[in-house]
Amino acid sequence: MSSLAMDDRPLIRRYLEELHARHTAVQEGEVATYIPELATADPSHFGICLATVDGALYEVGDTRVPFTIQSISKPLTYGLALERLGWDAVHERVGLEPSGGAFNEVSLAPGTGVPVNPMINAGAIACAALIAATSDDPSALLLDAYSRYAGRALEVAENVYRSESETGHRNRAIAHLLRNFKVIEPPADVAVDLYFRQCSVLADCRDLATIAGTFANGGVNPLTGVRALDEGIVRNVLSVMTSCGMYDGAGEWLVEVGLPAKSGVSGGVLAVLPGRLGIAVFSPPVDAQGNSVRGVAVCRDVSRELALHLVRPGERPAPPVRMTYTLGERGSKRVRCDAERRAIAAAAAATAVFELQGEFGFTAGEALTRDLERREPPPDLVVLDLRRVLRVDVGGLRVLTALGAELDGRSGSLVLASDDVLDENASLGGAPPGALRFANLDLALEWCEDELLRRLGATVPKTEVGVADHQLLAGLSPEELEQVMTELGVVTAEPGSFVVRRGEPAAEVYLVTRGILSVVAGEGDVVDRRLTTVSAGMTFGEIAYVSRGVRTADVRADSEVECRTLSFRVIDGFRETNPVLHSKLLTNLLGVVVSSLGVMTSEVGHLVA
Repeated sequence: MSSLAMDDRPLIRRYLEELHARHTAVQEGEVATYIPELATADPSHFGICLATVDGALYEVGDTRVPFTIQSISKPLTYGLALERLGWDAVHERVGLEPSGGAFNEVSLAPGTGVPVNPMINAGAIACAALIAATSDDPSALLLDAYSRYAGRALEVAENVYRSESETGHRNRAIAHLLRNFKVIEPPADVAVDLYFRQCSVLADCRDLATIAGTFANGGVNPLTGVRALDEGIVRNVLSVMTSCGMYDGAGEWLVEVGLPAKSGVSGGVLAVLPGRLGIAVFSPPVDAQGNSVRGVAVCRDVSRELALHLVRPGERPAPPVRMTYTLGERGSKRVRCDAERRAIAAAAAATAVFELQGEFGFTAGEALTRDLERREPPPDLVVLDLRRVLRVDVGGLRVLTALGAELDGRSGSLVLASDDVLDENASLGGAPPGALRFANLDLALEWCEDELLRRLGATVPKTEVGVADHQLLAGLSPEELEQVMTELGVVTAEPGSFVVRRGEPAAEVYLVTRGILSVVAGEGDVVDRRLTTVSAGMTFGEIAYVSRGVRTADVRADSEVECRTLSFRVIDGFRETNPVLHSKLLTNLLGVVVSSLGVMTSEVGHLVA
């Protein structure tokens, strides 16, 4: 037996432990001393934590040791400023370009005095000033926002705050320069004081990983489900982190690691793989750029060994179209008569069903529309099954909206099934205007079948048939029909009630004479899915006549229903009293079974193909 099978530790934790052991011996770097309180940090502390967007956390080493986040606060404050004031107001005061210099360099645009980006001290002080101007208690506002990212209440380390405040002369000078250029409106001391407080917020490596996971999850904390930042703002923040988050080491970081990241001189580093995970490392010794030596090395190895670099040439995601077919190849669970099935099959080229998967963006939408454009004639009824789609972005939604408009222009329909993912992206506008929405694919296919039959002018399915016209009694002579009629029972049901319950003894065949019923699966009265639907003139319970066991599914009335019942005992009795009648009934029962199996075989064959 391999050691992997014998080890009950999670596989990802084992990898992180190996990574931790690999870099523990690294002795390069020095603990930051320009803030006196930071000089007391233990250089041997070393923790690694990984958080996934679905809420898993893996941690090794000193992940519960508290430290102040320092410059890791900058993207959080920048995001809060964008959220409170908007893009234009923020970027009148703060630029977007990499400085190419150290974190505390006075990098201001010539003439305007605007800081070149929000990740250097000057830009972060400007963002703090913007927030200070919008609140009577900006410190509480920042802490509340930071706490949503971390998933727990954070607080300021007062000793570090005092240490920064007493020694932060360069930052005060920067604040006064910004005030001189009218970049900031509040007094310089107010702006720089809030900046000192944000840098002095206490967190641990687990908190940093959760913050990174929140960025990866589009602004929603993966542990609490609480939104910390709007998804559109997250994109902007991550973009700036990519180009500016590691200061004058940003270019090398982007090439070697390739992840949006932010570091702090206390030894923290967080990195984000959007849509997937966040990584955090804590190790106090930092390099000349103020980045944790072990943190940079760990992130470099993780990116290379797990192929997490954002730029991965040649890598292609799974195809967006998982499966495609027409209504002639696979239909709904609604049982159709032979004439209806033939009509649908003959006109099926006007339909197209796409089962989609993964991320639906512009490239996925392009593949979908290219498939449709190749078809001749162009389908008028297009069904998109979105149950396996994880996310729809603005590019994908634009394609869906355009497709819906095109179909509407030629009197067609865009039909969406299992489209809850669009509601999750309500900020993008939700479902395309005019699209028809159904809870699942089966209901969408049934609507399309009905619509296709309507367009073909096919006879509307009967909602009521006389007993003598029922499929199970086809071919009987008047005398035979009269003999059967005297043996029939009657069952009626209201919409939503159950005619048959799973587990009940099977004792009769049901002849539907009025209404619609569905054979469903679920627990108790909770229905998970529809297995098939029968309507007036059709039969159910025929399989049970052969098996003579218990009912294997529930049958629910979808409308007011009347069924006539023919007991197994009566059918068996005709074997002795009227063998010819018995033979006709068995032939009709077999025809019902064969018809149902034919539909199932066709669907299974398509799925296998």
